[in-house]
Amino acid sequence: SVHGSTLDHRVGSIVDDLAAQASFVTDVLPGGWRHLHVPGVDRPVIIGHGGVFVLDVRHASTLGVGLPGDGLPPRPWNHEHRNQLSTPQITAELASQLLSWACGLEIRCTPVIVVIGDELDAVAPRPDAVEVVLEHAFMRWLQHQPHELDEDTIGLVLEHVDVNGDLIAI
Repeated sequence: SVHGSTLDHRVGSIVDDLAAQASFVTDVLPGGWRHLHVPGVDRPVIIGHGGVFVLDVRHASTLGVGLPGDGLPPRPWNHEHRNQLSTPQITAELASQLLSWACGLEIRCTPVIVVIGDELDAVAPRPDAVEVVLEHAFMRWLQHQPHELDEDTIGLVLEHVDVNGDLIAI
């Protein structure tokens, strides 16, 4: 139908706009920060002296998606005696495991949600303790991260992730 086609076009346009805004977040990083392509991790991963961050770029309207109790049925591996991880936490853990395997030392990745859209001036903390940063404050936030990694560690990680995003194990 014509109405369905118009709706599909509008949804496609919104998705394209969000994808363009999301790629802009890592296009221009402050000095000392680099974008890594980690296979199997469908989110941007960046590294700098402040650490390794897995970015989950979201529109302000989707901040609760992926949290335990987000209205979706419980995940099948959710047991009473275990804490359930949020989607950003799971993605960061995957990136940590892949980079640690490739580099031969423990690399901890921290999940960060970068909020795009102009609707918010501030965001409430999430119950999963994942850092949430507004897009317009993201570069400043990166620059103010305490130094966690030295040049040798950053070099080792970069050495084991080639330009194609393939991991090269030691």
